[in-house]
Amino acid sequence: MGDAVFGNPITNSTLGLPDFIDRKNIHRIDRARIALNLKNAEEKNAKALQYLEKLKEQSEVGLGTLCLLYNATGDAISYVTHKNWYGRIGASPYPMEIANGQWAAFMHVGKPGHSIGAVVYRGKDPQGVDCDWMVSWDNCNDKNKWNTQVYSKVREKNHFSNCDWEVVYDKLQVSGVYHDGVEDKDNWNGCSLSACIGEHRFPIFVAVFTVQDV
Repeated sequence: MGDAVFGNPITNSTLGLPDFIDRKNIHRIDRARIALNLKNAEEKNAKALQYLEKLKEQSEVGLGTLCLLYNATGDAISYVTHKNWYGRIGASPYPMEIANGQWAAFMHVGKPGHSIGAVVYRGKDPQGVDCDWMVSWDNCNDKNKWNTQVYSKVREKNHFSNCDWEVVYDKLQVSGVYHDGVEDKDNWNGCSLSACIGEHRFPIFVAVFTVQDV
């Protein structure tokens, strides 16, 4: 287990629950459902938060976004790319892989006044086709002038390698503290990606990667 991922991976070999002991065919949606149900099991979410608090204490900066990503897609997801509009990744890099059933944690350090960024991971849709999952956040110092905001989107493989990031930025600017791609059709082929953020100088940003109908 890497330094910035928390929880035991949920795979076919680790599904020792009674409902699965005699089943020969365990599907991706089964693994996704179990991962979602065990999102806070074994204090893995608390351990991820503790890790972020340490990053915050060690950063010696006045503004940052404490990011938590949870994978309940049924399979591992892997890092593709990121975008910094303002600020940069902190001392801990973006996790390269997040197993099904794991939390990942990192801190985005604010350039004076702003922490605005995005990260993309590659996973599979319910049919097993590769697709790219993007989450973005906007955390500004002057909360009287700007609100914290989030935006998420799932598209085909490599979509964000050639996308117009200013379009993403514009959508982020008119979003809110909670974004559910199912409601505005910004998810893809049965995927489900939601995100939310707090309203402090070091808000917690949470994104949950999963599939519909779990």
